[in-house]
Amino acid sequence: MTTASPTPANRRQQILIALYFSFLFTGVGMHSPSGLFLIPIQSYFKNQLHFDSQRVSLFGLITAIPLYLSFALGLLRDAWLPRRMGDRGYLLLGGLGLTVTYLGMALLPPTWNTLVTGTTLLALFYLVISTASAALTTLVGQQRLMTGRLSALYNFVGSVPVIISFLVGGTISSKWSLSSVFLLMAFISASLWIQAFWRSRDIFVSDVEAKPKERVSMDIRPLFRHRAALLAALIWILWNFAPGSNTATYYYLTNTIKLTDAQYGQYQATFTIAFCPVFAAYGFLCRRYSLRQLLFWGTIIGFPQLVPLLFIRTPASAIVVAAMMGAMGGVATAAYYDLLIRACPKGLEGTLMMIATAGFWIFGKWGDLLGSWLYDHWKYPPCVAATTLVYASILLVLASIPRTVTEDREEQSEHRVEEYAGE
Repeated sequence: MTTASPTPANRRQQILIALYFSFLFTGVGMHSPSGLFLIPIQSYFKNQLHFDSQRVSLFGLITAIPLYLSFALGLLRDAWLPRRMGDRGYLLLGGLGLTVTYLGMALLPPTWNTLVTGTTLLALFYLVISTASAALTTLVGQQRLMTGRLSALYNFVGSVPVIISFLVGGTISSKWSLSSVFLLMAFISASLWIQAFWRSRDIFVSDVEAKPKERVSMDIRPLFRHRAALLAALIWILWNFAPGSNTATYYYLTNTIKLTDAQYGQYQATFTIAFCPVFAAYGFLCRRYSLRQLLFWGTIIGFPQLVPLLFIRTPASAIVVAAMMGAMGGVATAAYYDLLIRACPKGLEGTLMMIATAGFWIFGKWGDLLGSWLYDHWKYPPCVAATTLVYASILLVLASIPRTVTEDREEQSEHRVEEYAGE
């Protein structure tokens, strides 16, 4: 079935789309496995149970297991959507699951087994809501010819829960019990299943939430005919394979530079905040420069992103370096997500975005474990070197992206309009 032709949004519709997805991105981001509850759990393991960095990384590796299979849920989503609600049905299911899981974790003692089991369930329900969110973003971005602006909004608004998580998480880790943290998260998760009932024709082109298919077919083979889509996913994976940026950085800054947990939260918040002005600027840049230009220059500026960490000497300088690093990575992050949305084949919105998500978590967690191993054996410089080398390799992948996907500015190319329409 061919869906409605892409229709650019008018001013009023653009405002409603921005409002809808701002709430959605914030709600989903609050429940990321690296969200508000992460620093309190890391602090509990480090300060109460006295785990080393590899044990903490192992916890993250285990609890992200559902996310390694993200593509399977994406494929299921593309094969079947709940009647009448579409992707919003997945938001309802995932939001309710998060609420119940948080309440259970709040009532049980914070043992290793409880935290592993509970956090694994949280990852599963987060996968459900993030699949729905990514598919809706891709559908509306293509149907409203807003791939660049929705990428900018996704990254800008998506930074808000990250900032909150690091600022608040670093503070409450030393003042709140884990039970109190989980009760707070249960309250926050209610926003998702409430938003599941928000439906507006001003946001969605008619029929953009695809009708359930008469025959369920979970066939991934058509995706392999779209080289640009697979290369876009590979770039997103490489950009998030960063051995030096997570647990190794946490131990380096808290043990060597002597940041407190609260100061580390401030460092991470500053790093994320520094992305935001660049994300906002990307909403204008994507309409003035081709995606190919933005991809190239974003990568050139961003690949040495972690190098400034080697020059930190005091907690105060860590904040300055965090701001510099965030600004360096802003254009690349927005452009890579823009590329994912543009390159996504019609009818495979969930599959491609969840392949990228699965790669993000698989390579992110294994990269984190590699970084912890490098840190424990050779300290921090090898972690930075490994991350920089991986980031630089993105330039080689960019050279293979077909120009038909990247040569135009947003709203410019007629051949993309036809492809978005499924013609």
